[in-house]
Amino acid sequence: MLYQAYQNHMDLTAPWRTGASQALKYLNLVPQGVSDRLVGRLAAALELISRTSLTYTRPPYGIDKVQVGNQELGVTEEVVYSTPFGSLLHFKKENSPEQPRMLLVAPMSGHFATLLRGTVKTLLQDHDVYITDCITRATFRSAPAGSASRITPTT
Repeated sequence: MLYQAYQNHMDLTAPWRTGASQALKYLNLVPQGVSDRLVGRLAAALELISRTSLTYTRPPYGIDKVQVGNQELGVTEEVVYSTPFGSLLHFKKENSPEQPRMLLVAPMSGHFATLLRGTVKTLLQDHDVYITDCITRATFRSAPAGSASRITPTT
């Protein structure tokens, strides 16, 4: 019930967020020096309003390169194993020497595993990194009814 109330709130305030986002685009066109203090505060308020939305899509890890020893190696993200409930991702380094494998199990606390991108980037320097990427409750709710990803254990 709380999730539905929260979703209704987000649906009702969507026009405010859209309007704030559009106003912010035009506010950024104001030349510098024109009441910087007032414009800055207004821009901060509009940005705050425009960012108060639910995010149903996983942000990218954004790890393209990593320093291994004295070399900078390219990194690609690949899905090694996939189920309706999540995936096992591998960060494959190009021309990398053999390194110990590391499995990073992301906590299932309703957040995306990409919050661990800093940890992944650090571990990539010395390890061959795999990470669990489970679906979040928000992703689950946005899945089509009747799909396998709508089946979930009760928590």
